[in-house]
Amino acid sequence: MTTLYEPVGARARQSYYWRVRNARTRALQAVHACETWHIHHGHPGGAYSDFGHDLTPPHHHSPTLLSRRTYGRGDNQYRGGCLSCEWEGDITTGPGREAFNTAVTGAHDHAFPGWRLLPTTSHRAEAWDQLLWAQISAGYPRGWVEAGAPLVVWRHRRNDLHQPPYRRRPRYELRVAKPPRQPSTTAGGQAELF
Repeated sequence: MTTLYEPVGARARQSYYWRVRNARTRALQAVHACETWHIHHGHPGGAYSDFGHDLTPPHHHSPTLLSRRTYGRGDNQYRGGCLSCEWEGDITTGPGREAFNTAVTGAHDHAFPGWRLLPTTSHRAEAWDQLLWAQISAGYPRGWVEAGAPLVVWRHRRNDLHQPPYRRRPRYELRVAKPPRQPSTTAGGQAELF
């Protein structure tokens, strides 16, 4: 039995994915492209084309999402990745949305430790403008905005997916749960007066 080379790191895995997809050797033709780890479509570095002109890794950690299909099992597998180093997160499986969000969260924990302390907004990317973004990002650590730190948004539903960057939103939009409401202390104090 021949053991195939298994690359490490998001960029190396994406290059390997394209070698398998365009296989010319028998060893690579035996592997199905979707079963290899690759950058998930729509995530940084993962359009279904090669890296094109962007062959140089970024100078800062840059999160992305790796995925692969597993035939014979109901769930796809996900793991966070970094476009500037070989870091890869733990493999997550299970309900698609939960595994997806866990992997994206892990990638942000690697690239932006402490991102959970960033200012949170209720405005989604379609609604926010440059002035609002300037107000939100004023609370970000130095250099994080330029490095692509995420926009942290209160989620509307329990199963909201984290959103990858796209043309109108140049950074991830991470959806987090609102903290539970605290019972009002003024109502209880007011009742004691009567």
